[in-house]
Amino acid sequence: MSPDIWFYNLGIKLESVPKVFLSVGGFDIYCYGVCIALGMLFGYLTAVRQAKATGQNPEIYGDFVLPGILFSICGARLGYLIFDESSSVLDFFGFRDGGLQIYGGILAGLLTAFVFTKIKKVSLLTFCDTCARGLVLGQAVGRWGNFFNREAFGKATEGLFAMRLKVEQVKAVGNVVREGENIIYNGAELPVIDFNGTEYIQVHPTFLYECLWNLGLFVVLTFILKFGKGKKGTLTAVYLIGYGVGRFWIESLRTDQLKLLGLPVSMLISVIMIIAGAIIFIYSKYTEKKKAA
Repeated sequence: MSPDIWFYNLGIKLESVPKVFLSVGGFDIYCYGVCIALGMLFGYLTAVRQAKATGQNPEIYGDFVLPGILFSICGARLGYLIFDESSSVLDFFGFRDGGLQIYGGILAGLLTAFVFTKIKKVSLLTFCDTCARGLVLGQAVGRWGNFFNREAFGKATEGLFAMRLKVEQVKAVGNVVREGENIIYNGAELPVIDFNGTEYIQVHPTFLYECLWNLGLFVVLTFILKFGKGKKGTLTAVYLIGYGVGRFWIESLRTDQLKLLGLPVSMLISVIMIIAGAIIFIYSKYTEKKKAA
């Protein structure tokens, strides 16, 4: 039997990796959705725990959950539809057909947080600092949805973490054209490997890279929270810079980039995130010095 997913150089064969987690009355609940939901849950619990530990009212973060999730999902959907050449904003409600862009979700979530904190009369930076660790942890968990969907992978590789995917399953999530012994997937040329009559491609598992990067960033943020000087905006700045740097590198490996004027959208936004993080960090330093003066 040919494995569904095969980490060839690690010797890990996964014989059956389902896309559907559960079917209820003919309605399929996908593993992708379960991963996203778990990511949201872990993110929320992390933020609430930090709020309690820092003397804030945790109910504020409970009040934010519904509008935060709703507008973030809408933003992620719009972000995808705006930059995907084969889609239209008229396809907005076709969530089950796939298509979310994380940066659209982050931006929408940030705008929602801005309005929310104004209404609640709390500090936006403090609010973002409290959410940063939960956000990056939720992103680490949610990325596994791409694993179950066999999507958002990288270019061909022989590296240690090289992941083999069945060509027939990849066809279900992207534009695949056969060209000799290779396939062209979203413009990227990927060699086809035959194993016992089953065709595979061998690619970078970018979902795994981002998961590990985000977990590392979560550890860094936790260290700063426990041992840092608690300057307002520091966690937000480190999140923006850290995530931006990691995503910029990972996007350079991807084969399914959304583009604007020929440039990968996510890489452009990553640069903006890094700059924004640097500005917040400098602002935080400046305000601390001003208070001390």
